[in-house]
Amino acid sequence: MSIVKVLSSWELAWNAPIKEVELWEYPLREFGVDSLEMFPVSGIRNSFLKEYETFEEAIAANPGLVKVFVDEHGETDLRDFVHPENALYIVGKTTLSLERAYRQPGDKSIVISTRNSTGLFWGHQVAMVVLYDRYNKENG
Repeated sequence: MSIVKVLSSWELAWNAPIKEVELWEYPLREFGVDSLEMFPVSGIRNSFLKEYETFEEAIAANPGLVKVFVDEHGETDLRDFVHPENALYIVGKTTLSLERAYRQPGDKSIVISTRNSTGLFWGHQVAMVVLYDRYNKENG
């Protein structure tokens, strides 16, 4: 059975994590994601959410998962991407490209092509598009 997790950072500039977690949790559960991993620690008590002080701490806690960065500067178009069985989808936020800051050799990198290709998605929206693509490719 595959393991699928999503890692991102709280959008602290526009929303409180207690509200933002709702934008993430229910759609991720709908796609069968194992957990939402976020940093930094907000203190929310939620069985679906795992929090870490830093990005590095979150990565260290998820060995064996293929790191897939989703970013407007990604290398592979989502339409052509073959999803790994065990994946940690890493989604930035509106003011931080995690791909540019943390990507290592061997990590995967994908882009969601759109009409304007400006990358103006919220993290939870990006995750839903990627997970919907994964679902369609697995069940198509």
